Amino acid sequence: MCALSTTSAARVKVLNSRSGMMPPAGIVGLGSHVPSKVMTNEDWAGLVETSDEWITTKTGIKERRIADPDVCTSDLAVIASQQAIEEAGLSPDDIDMLILATSSPDVPLSSTAGITQHKLGCKNAAAFDINAVCAGWVHALDVGSRYAGTRDYSNVLVVGSEVYSRILNWDDRGTCVLFGDGAGAAVLSEVGDGRGMLGSWMMSDGSGSEVIEIPAGGVRTPILSSGFDEGDQYFQMDGRAVWRFAIEAFPQAVRGVLERIGRDLSEVDLIIPHQANLRIVEAGMENLGLPMDKTFTNLQRYGNTAGASVPIALREAVDEGLVNSGDLIVTAAFGGGLAWGANAFVWT
Repeated sequence: MCALSTTSAARVKVLNSRSGMMPPAGIVGLGSHVPSKVMTNEDWAGLVETSDEWITTKTGIKERRIADPDVCTSDLAVIASQQAIEEAGLSPDDIDMLILATSSPDVPLSSTAGITQHKLGCKNAAAFDINAVCAGWVHALDVGSRYAGTRDYSNVLVVGSEVYSRILNWDDRGTCVLFGDGAGAAVLSEVGDGRGMLGSWMMSDGSGSEVIEIPAGGVRTPILSSGFDEGDQYFQMDGRAVWRFAIEAFPQAVRGVLERIGRDLSEVDLIIPHQANLRIVEAGMENLGLPMDKTFTNLQRYGNTAGASVPIALREAVDEGLVNSGDLIVTAAFGGGLAWGANAFVWT
């Protein structure tokens, strides 16, 4: 059989991309960053009616990181991104697209991705935000993988960054103790056949949009409008409803992506879940029939970092030697929207 000409090969690549097939793109650089300030369960017990025992028993969280008052979501994103770009052996000029997943943006307008792009010096890159709350980075990874390695976008930077400490009501013990600040980033580029992204599976249910929300601050209820109630400018969550949703959504997303790519649970080397709550992860892994050593958690140290949790956990799993070349990795997340999903890729 004759080999494809360069022109024909390029045409096939474009057609495959347009038909929904993933380009041969994979993660070639990772980075993460968390603020230096540590806030322990004991610290929270001095502020609200709670205890280390209650938080640990219910969530598995022991401490979380809190950004300084002058640090924005984009600032954390820049540090994580610089690490990822350096690890990929690239410079900011080499980045063709920047996708930032966040639900705690620097400002409502303009996009935090654009602000991050400017601070990074990625002057050749398109930049836009994705808001799927805690499932944001999983969605961003899927979008980025469909561009990376193509003719027009060789290198795509996918970032998850959050400063939830700034959008929490610190008097609401049901939410304030759960979250922390941080950022994670990955550079996607073309990789060899048999490596990189295999596919994604994503789902939404807007009927549950009020389960996790900030009620005020949008056009529905502007802050200080006649319908505004003090406290509605902060993050709110129906904890029981989130539990019921998450313990089903997590395993469903994992099974969904594996079915889509024609692989079996027994082939998975490691699952990196959204770091919301250790009990949710345990329930989800039990539902999947997998032991906890098939997953990785770091929420004990960082709490729930929302859209940043998956890339931070992936970075640390790689650093701890839990991810090796050729491993089948699944990243899965669930959160407000309601939104949930998973990615599957072979580590490069």
